[in-house]
Amino acid sequence: MMKKLTLICVGILLTGFSTLALAGIENTPHNFTATQPDNTLYFTYSANNEDELCVFCHTPHGGSLDGPLWNRDVSALDGAGYYTHYSSDTLSTSLSSQSGRAVNGPSLTCLSCHDGSIGVGDNLLNTGGVDPDNSASTVISLYSADLGIDIPGPKIGTSIAALAGADSTTDLSDDHPISFGYNAVQTEKSSDFQASAYVISQGLTLYSGNVECSTCHDPHVDYLVDTTLDPFLRISNAGSAMCLSCHIK
Repeated sequence: MMKKLTLICVGILLTGFSTLALAGIENTPHNFTATQPDNTLYFTYSANNEDELCVFCHTPHGGSLDGPLWNRDVSALDGAGYYTHYSSDTLSTSLSSQSGRAVNGPSLTCLSCHDGSIGVGDNLLNTGGVDPDNSASTVISLYSADLGIDIPGPKIGTSIAALAGADSTTDLSDDHPISFGYNAVQTEKSSDFQASAYVISQGLTLYSGNVECSTCHDPHVDYLVDTTLDPFLRISNAGSAMCLSCHIK
């Protein structure tokens, strides 16, 4: 009886998860399938042989713990010192002292595509019997010969011109800091930052108290329906509202 109940609960969880994901990303650039319904979003690196929407990021079996039922191997991206973080004279002491910090799982899931080092159809843990083929024009990969192809969308930590260097995808110094404890920074500079409870009340997310890529971004958001959420924002940034959810000034 207990086994049957567990299976029913897992089935409900996966069904709900799939429905939520499908409702959000089907008509966004995060739909990498060959059946992308919006031709304006059908990027050249979409797979030509895969119609499963979720498989590029999620799997019900054999996934990693880096994200919800996560289907991408990000082990090559992990480890302290791999990425160069943002730094400035105005950083708090607690944050500047973490300059060599590792990037945490919630941000590695984003960087597994957005740092340009892994192709959209590469490094999947479970392909479901079909190995998504986007090799004709893959996302820029340090593991392929397709360097120099112009791809749409943000390439966090890299640029077309810098791809010749082996470390060209590891520079995050021109991006907002990630993978740091928000409370330590807020405590040190309480006149500059809102309390964490306020941040959460505004609709942003802290992961075990940390600021990550997905603190501000939700990869499932259909911003074609709500243009104020472009690009994949958790809340509208009209009037800098999202920025002011953390920053007082």
